[in-house]
Amino acid sequence: MSVGTRTSEPESHAQFAEDRILAGIFGDRAEGCCVEVGANDGVTGSASYLFEQRGWRCLLVEPIPALAEEIRKHRACTVINCAASSREGEASFFVAESVEAVSGLDLSPERAEWIQRAGGTIREITVRTATLDSLLAQERFGALDFVTIDVEGHELSVLEGFDLQRHRPRIVILEDNSIDGDAGVAQHMADHGYVHFKRTGVNEWYAHESDAELVEPEQIRRFERAKRLQRWDRKRRALVNRIATRGGRYFPESAKRRLRSVYEALSRSSS
Repeated sequence: MSVGTRTSEPESHAQFAEDRILAGIFGDRAEGCCVEVGANDGVTGSASYLFEQRGWRCLLVEPIPALAEEIRKHRACTVINCAASSREGEASFFVAESVEAVSGLDLSPERAEWIQRAGGTIREITVRTATLDSLLAQERFGALDFVTIDVEGHELSVLEGFDLQRHRPRIVILEDNSIDGDAGVAQHMADHGYVHFKRTGVNEWYAHESDAELVEPEQIRRFERAKRLQRWDRKRRALVNRIATRGGRYFPESAKRRLRSVYEALSRSSS
């Protein structure tokens, strides 16, 4: 085998194989720059790990100190232990122990209840907050190929501290677990010329409107139609989950079976 011949790619580590999709877009490039905000342990669910192995420069931002240390053990990238936000300072951060992936700066009663049902416990810590702009300047990052932001509902605040026009990432991937989509995030991206062109699992993909390869009008129309169907399906699922969680224990088994059959019929009709 000749020197420089690439063997098979490493396994996918991203939550919904986003790293494979990104690899298809960027090809075999051995150089590039990317950022992960809310990086977990740097391996689990990571979209950047595959690219670091290719030689890309990666910046990972993770507010939980223990997870930031895990990243340093397994990655050669730049790691910053803080919470990206819209301002510099300090803030309370709620660590969901045993389910750390849902930790965040915001703790609504619904999130606290979900964490407890999942078997986690909540520990409050104080973390440094910083804008993504200041972190990129500190580490002298320039043009970005892709950015992923997974901060459990704090995405808009991260974007408010990130100058999209200056850094002009080709792709921005934002987690969105809401039923109807985060209107504030969508409007912010649109105001800066970014178009929503893809969804993988709970992750929304944006590219600049001038990107003729990623933003194809017919493809966007098909995506919008599919997105409307997905939104309706997510609403149905949320309704069934609420019924099951809040009232299911009071229903007789026959009623539960009828509800399941109605839901399954609705699901088939939309597929």
